[in-house]
Amino acid sequence: MTQKPISPPQKLPFLRWCLYNPGELAGMVLSILLTVIIFLQVIFRYFLHIPLAWGEEFAMFLFQWVSFVGGAVAVRHRFHYTLDLVTKRFPGRWKIATEILGSAALFITAYLMIHMGIGMMGITKFQTYSVLGISVAYGYLVIPISGAMMIYYHVPIFTRQIQALIRR
Repeated sequence: MTQKPISPPQKLPFLRWCLYNPGELAGMVLSILLTVIIFLQVIFRYFLHIPLAWGEEFAMFLFQWVSFVGGAVAVRHRFHYTLDLVTKRFPGRWKIATEILGSAALFITAYLMIHMGIGMMGITKFQTYSVLGISVAYGYLVIPISGAMMIYYHVPIFTRQIQALIRR
């Protein structure tokens, strides 16, 4: 009796996923860290009666980062808001034109996030979180990063929209 050769396993699929999805990886790590910090806050405050002085501030910082990185990831997967109720009734070219208009609004918003986020970092660079002792500018750093990620993720989508409009 001969045995069938065993096919080699796919090498390091999680590592490959991490390399192709850095935004999702960052969001996942930040979300896990946020969950752990909040869980520890509850345990220490209500069961051990020793509140963590840094927990609330760090959770707020992480929540800010999770929110903005999540917004960029949502753009990548086209989970941002659309007016499907209205636009799905439009004929082909009009529907594509409204998608392009939405993309233009997204690019403007992302540019404003970059520009205003850098400005906010400049304003807050000398302010520090009272307990953590780090600059508040690090909390605002995620805004321009998220704006740049949104532009990076949306350019291929926008290119396909333009190509679809030209084909029609």
